[in-house]
Amino acid sequence: MDLRKAARDPWVWGQVVLLVTVALLAPLLPRYVSLGDADFMLNRVGPIWQRAIGVGIGLAGAALAVWAARTLGPSLTPGTEPLPGAPLAVTGPYAHVRHPIYAGVVLCLAGYTLAWSNWTLALIVGIIALQFFERKARAEERWLLERYPQYRQYMARVRRRVA
Repeated sequence: MDLRKAARDPWVWGQVVLLVTVALLAPLLPRYVSLGDADFMLNRVGPIWQRAIGVGIGLAGAALAVWAARTLGPSLTPGTEPLPGAPLAVTGPYAHVRHPIYAGVVLCLAGYTLAWSNWTLALIVGIIALQFFERKARAEERWLLERYPQYRQYMARVRRRVA
């Protein structure tokens, strides 16, 4: 993993900003920030059963992301460009979803938000994270198509994300 190259990648920085923002705002926003008229929708803590579902969703997302990262092994990189000489991953979670790490992170962020706050905020976070990682996946797929001739066939067989 080339961390110096990743540090220059705007997708990596966007990802860091997204993760830190959600990590800080999900627990604090519904408890300490007044949003005026939007207060009733966003500034509440859901009932314990909803929060428990959030924990489950977050853990499932984390498990998917870890499984996918382990499947990539030394080919794992935080940026969009595949490492030179890295094989194309098509087994494990990659047999079902083209970008399982991204799908796992989206589920993890939405679940984390639901566990700390409410379903409205979790839905907003999930949609924002999904849009971000959809765009990052498209950028990554340009590299993958260039680097791996068989990637086009893989794309025809396997969906981009969990839907």
